[in-house]
Amino acid sequence: MAAFTSAVNGQARVLLITGEAGIGKTRLATELCAMADGAQACVGGCVPMAGQTLAYGPFVAALPDHAAWLLDEAGPADPRISRHLLFERVLTLLSQLSARMPLLLVLEDMHWADESSRMLLAFLAVRLRDQPILVVATLRAEELDDAALPWLAALERCPRVTRLRLGALDDRATAALVANLTPAGTAPADVTAIVSAADGNPFYAEELARSAPHWPPLPLAEAIRAKLASAQPAVRDVVGQACVADDGVSHELLSKTIPLPERDLLAALREAVARRLLTTTADGYAVPHELTRQVLYGDLLPGERRTFHRRLATTLAAGTAGPPGPDPARVALHWQLAGHPAEAAVAALAAAQRAMSAHAYPEASRLFDQAASLARGVCDWSPEVLEQAAQAASLAGHPDRAMGYAADAVTLCAQADPLRRAQLLERLGRYRWEGGDPRSAVAAAREALDLIADRAPTALHGRLLAAQATWLLWLGQPDDALPLAERATFLAAEAGAGAEQSHGLATLGVLRAQRGDTDGGLAALRAAFTLARDCGSAEDMLRAANSHMYLLCTAGRLAEALDVAREGRRAARAMNVPPTLTAVLDNNTAAVLVATGRWAEAGDLLAELVGESVAHVARYLDLLRLELAVGRGDRQQASALAAALADAPDGPRLSGPLHACLAEQALLDGDLRTAAEHVLAGLAVLAGGMLAEEETRLLAAGAWLQADLAALPVSVRPADLPGEWDATAAGLADRMSAIMADTEPVVAAFGVLVSAELARRDGADRRATWRAVAIAWQRAGQPYREAYARLREAQAAARGGRRDQAARALAACTQLAGDLGSAPLLRLSEALARKAGLQLRAGPAAHARLDLTEREAQVLALLRQGSSNRQIARSLYISERTVAVHISRIFDKLGVRNRTEAAIAAATLERPEHGAPGSRDHA
Repeated sequence: MAAFTSAVNGQARVLLITGEAGIGKTRLATELCAMADGAQACVGGCVPMAGQTLAYGPFVAALPDHAAWLLDEAGPADPRISRHLLFERVLTLLSQLSARMPLLLVLEDMHWADESSRMLLAFLAVRLRDQPILVVATLRAEELDDAALPWLAALERCPRVTRLRLGALDDRATAALVANLTPAGTAPADVTAIVSAADGNPFYAEELARSAPHWPPLPLAEAIRAKLASAQPAVRDVVGQACVADDGVSHELLSKTIPLPERDLLAALREAVARRLLTTTADGYAVPHELTRQVLYGDLLPGERRTFHRRLATTLAAGTAGPPGPDPARVALHWQLAGHPAEAAVAALAAAQRAMSAHAYPEASRLFDQAASLARGVCDWSPEVLEQAAQAASLAGHPDRAMGYAADAVTLCAQADPLRRAQLLERLGRYRWEGGDPRSAVAAAREALDLIADRAPTALHGRLLAAQATWLLWLGQPDDALPLAERATFLAAEAGAGAEQSHGLATLGVLRAQRGDTDGGLAALRAAFTLARDCGSAEDMLRAANSHMYLLCTAGRLAEALDVAREGRRAARAMNVPPTLTAVLDNNTAAVLVATGRWAEAGDLLAELVGESVAHVARYLDLLRLELAVGRGDRQQASALAAALADAPDGPRLSGPLHACLAEQALLDGDLRTAAEHVLAGLAVLAGGMLAEEETRLLAAGAWLQADLAALPVSVRPADLPGEWDATAAGLADRMSAIMADTEPVVAAFGVLVSAELARRDGADRRATWRAVAIAWQRAGQPYREAYARLREAQAAARGGRRDQAARALAACTQLAGDLGSAPLLRLSEALARKAGLQLRAGPAAHARLDLTEREAQVLALLRQGSSNRQIARSLYISERTVAVHISRIFDKLGVRNRTEAAIAAATLERPEHGAPGSRDHA
């Protein structure tokens, strides 16, 4: 009731009730509905046989009088945005219903649900906020397939979701349940036997208790069969027909399906209800529990099953069961199980097209496949239908199937108009690209272009050329891609095709930047973004924004990159673009915020994004959340996130940074053995790869570990380091040298860091060594790593007896770490201060980071105000000669040549440019 109370008070909640079959999930949901005074309860469920193909099945069942949300509205051509708008309509409907009184929405047996229903529930779990709504979903987690398990894990991470796991009853509770159901005077030994056989399952206990006088208790299946054993044939007929219907059957439908006179039918139904083989519903009958239905359905002879399915399919297909008419997906299933593949294929094809109109793409794809596999020859598989099937497969995440349907469409149009054939080839090329075959994609685009080479420029010309240029760029053929991108831009502009022109410009921008014309490339990407936004092409807008952000990040212009990301997210929201499309931009934005020390802002964004993203992207978001947890010293959250990520490896782009992050956590905690394990595992994953930033980060962690090991007396060094550690450690420097050709700011900073750690290992590091590292991270705009370098700078300065310099470096470290909220670095700073007898000084971080003395800081402040040497001397009561000496030292420390540059450098540190992201591979 706590979840319901929270919802009534205007805090929407989602409650997941999980447990094995018969454990009491439905009973608990039913009791909650009965106890929810003053609330409206809407209950819908999934069915075991047809559930995966009934688009939005549980929602349609729960909201039968509000089906308008399923109707398509005139909107954007992008089907992914259309689906998002449908989800928004459901959210609006629920909000309107709850405005009158609190709403309790119960979705039963979600383990049988269609994928679109699961996606809609995940959307609601994130978007429901302050409405008085409680959504209750029951499911058997153990029956979810591999594709649905990540969905459940993502749901549990949402802040408004609570999972209630129902376990077995203890013997005392089971005995109390049994005592209320067994005849008076039942021997204690018999009750004990039932309790033992039920094994804590309430449904088993009830069925076994009602099976009296069979002692000892029958097995559950036998107890159910015993109820039917002595029944009349008519009873067996109505029970069998209800089992086939699998989610209940109305009296009207049953009367049209069972060939019995009304009087005999009613008598058979009354006996079936009395034997508890059926239970009554609002308008008909249902088997009391799915476990009962499974036993009874399993006992039907093959001929009986086919007969029951054929009767039901015939009645449903005839449309004699009353409005609103049967779902063709259900009709297709019954025809198939009745052994009528031709009728099943026709119904499945109709159901697929209906699912497409409701933007239920996974179900549409499944139904197209069902129709094709049953009796493809009897259906109207025109090129247009094949196109639709290919689109459904693509949107459902099955590019291989999309390629097959698209190729069939091309074959059917072998003699068609060249323009029509080129259009089909363009789609085929796209599906080949999605399926990971860019070379074949390029071939399809070339063939299409040859077909329309003699025609006036159209949007199709621009689309084909732009796509071909993009694919060649990814294939590492920029010289071939460049003229295509230029021609795509030109022809699309002539044809007035804004989206295609944007696509060409976006690729052209990347190509120009790769050739050294960074400004020209960025200008092209800005133009591409504006064009796509203005013509409403979300995909092209996001392509331009992602590429623009990537180029700025690699150039170290992170403040500009964040501006681009924010503008892209604003435009996406204005266009109702779903999170599945903005995932790359969102992830990169969060990565920049984490790396550049805007941890509070990053945490807020990640909290917003978690639960909205697809499983693949959600793992990268969790990696960023882990980075924050490690940096802040939140061990509990770090442990939970690390465990979740370890269960979902995703190749080197994820596992490499994951091991690096966990190695750094272990080093901060002094757990050198664990650090060694993660360094070794990470480097093994990245062996032979091209991920320079990820690899240099691991090499830096390895060098840090080497230095920490060297600082320990031999007697206390861990003896259980992995056996391969020594050999790997010996090659760290060489491996780093091989990478250092990369000039990106972050890679360069890691290179300087590795050199400093190796010098610390050899006892050769000096204050200047670490100051160079700090400056490298300062230029890369990453304050967390700069704070670590300042800590080592303070340590080296203190060891060399330079206490003032040590104090300034330590002040810079504590100021940076304090602003970030990095408990581990603050802890290490305090330990160093105690050990070296240093006093942690509070003061402007910029002064400490510039290594300015108090007097130099005063001089710089006056210099920034435009004061002359004479004015500074008078203000500070020192000579002009002394002022000149201070200014010379300031110039040297800031690496500048004049007063203007000094003022700019100081201002930059006070309002730092933000550094490069930790996951640039997603741009």
